[in-house]
Amino acid sequence: MVQSELTVHDIIEKIATFTNDPVPQITRLVYQESWTQAQDYLLGLAQKLGMDVAIDEMGNGILTIKGTKEGAVTLGSHIDSVVNAGKYDGVYGVAAAIVSVKELVEQYGQPTYDLQVLIFSEEEGSRFPMNFSGSLNVIDALPDIKQLQDREGFSFIEEREKALAPLKAKFPIGKAQMPISFAEIHIEQGPVLEIKQKQIGLVTGIVAQKKFTVTINGEANHAGTTPMSMRKDAFKHAIQLITYLENVAQQIGEPFVYTVGEIQLSPNVVNVIPGKAVFSIDVRHINAEVLDDFEEKLQAYVAKQETMIIVERWLNEPSEKMDEGFLSLLEEICHDKNSSYEKMASGAGHDTQVMNLVTKTALLFVPSRNGISHSPYEYTTAEDLERGKEILKEFIYRLAY
Repeated sequence: MVQSELTVHDIIEKIATFTNDPVPQITRLVYQESWTQAQDYLLGLAQKLGMDVAIDEMGNGILTIKGTKEGAVTLGSHIDSVVNAGKYDGVYGVAAAIVSVKELVEQYGQPTYDLQVLIFSEEEGSRFPMNFSGSLNVIDALPDIKQLQDREGFSFIEEREKALAPLKAKFPIGKAQMPISFAEIHIEQGPVLEIKQKQIGLVTGIVAQKKFTVTINGEANHAGTTPMSMRKDAFKHAIQLITYLENVAQQIGEPFVYTVGEIQLSPNVVNVIPGKAVFSIDVRHINAEVLDDFEEKLQAYVAKQETMIIVERWLNEPSEKMDEGFLSLLEEICHDKNSSYEKMASGAGHDTQVMNLVTKTALLFVPSRNGISHSPYEYTTAEDLERGKEILKEFIYRLAY
């Protein structure tokens, strides 16, 4: 493996240049040109560092250092972003994984087990109505994607093939090994570590999630000539439903969270009553039964309405617990390295929860300034990035050597 100075911060800054928007606004949705550029850079970097490199049919990057025994100690994260994102979400986990593996091989030579870094193609669900397509493909649990389209009507399959064509011309096609363990490091995306002045978050579990698309069909009509009593205003009905669900959320109480983050009106002009409203719902809680109760209340409300309301649930992820033995090992490592830590649940979804379906997993956090994420203001200090990488590297060393 090539001896070279390479930091996690260097990689993050380079990947930030692959964006549809001017830096610091990062928009890198799966299979867009900026996504292809980022994956191309990382695969090329890994080759220069002496790793075996391949991509699979979804565009997941598979980076491998062969060990002396069968079995793959695996780590990684994703490279896609939300719209108008920051530099660190997902990319930090990829960068920390690559640098950790590079430094481990430089320091200790060939590992006992394969070191496998996975650069997941997609996790966010920001372009197509589907999360975790990359990691789901790795564990052979990808649902049917034949009809999947983005908001502009572009086909998932067609966009995938177009994005992967230049990568397939440069890198071999392969398939990830089913891991014997999996670890991911991520920025916290919340304020807990900063407020409690802790350096590392040790994640005990990841919340359950449900995501819905709600379509309300009313009747478009003239804004000036249609009496209020005769209107079939789709947006008004949307507001009523959203407000009702907000009250349900308040009754459930924290740590339950409920978000309507996207809404579209048609025809969306100033002098026409909206004939159609489409909006998203995102709900999360560590107890999946709480989400089931919320969904029952949503469906009961819809059943009572005369207006046509269609509810499509397109994500239903259960909560996942991280391996307790790994948690104990990470606590030991934090003590050894004099790093303060907080055991905590993750309110955000991560590829770790998918990998947790097939192997033992660990998930680590580093602080996010002001708890901000999914924003250009997302920031984690270089010192915190490096400290997290050192904890991850030691953890992987103890598993793979």
